[in-house]
Amino acid sequence: MLKTVSATLFTLLISGAPANAATITPPGPGGAPLPFSAVGTATVGKLGIDFNCNTVFSGTVDGYGNVRITSATFKGATLCRLIKANASALAPWTGHVDTTTQLTLDNVAVTINSPLGGGICGPNKIVATINDNASETIIGLNAQLSGGCSINGVLNTSPYLQVKP
Repeated sequence: MLKTVSATLFTLLISGAPANAATITPPGPGGAPLPFSAVGTATVGKLGIDFNCNTVFSGTVDGYGNVRITSATFKGATLCRLIKANASALAPWTGHVDTTTQLTLDNVAVTINSPLGGGICGPNKIVATINDNASETIIGLNAQLSGGCSINGVLNTSPYLQVKP
């Protein structure tokens, strides 16, 4: 019995994918990470002041549902230019698709560059929804960040990512 449990744990550890993770298709060639963007409108709030912005998260996702966001931009209204995300190629927001309806991202942080009420928000782990409706993939954000901040919105991925159990 102990041998079987040890062998199972060893297999899970070397597989590289969380045991309950969902998968994403299509993966890149040979299972490589696939570049994607998530585009939509998000509201970033700090101390009761909301910034409604056109938002783009860019990064990669592999067939195991591992996500790396290497760029997050907030544009549109003048105040959106005050928001700078910390996601970069050297310090990405990393995470994974936990289930067919849940996405977790770590190290999410933004800086609001304003002399009144500005400052750093995060870094925090956030849990978002992910919805594959057979023609598009939608990410729903509704998260609180340390520093008195929040981020809420709906982003659509491009290309379409099929989320499977």
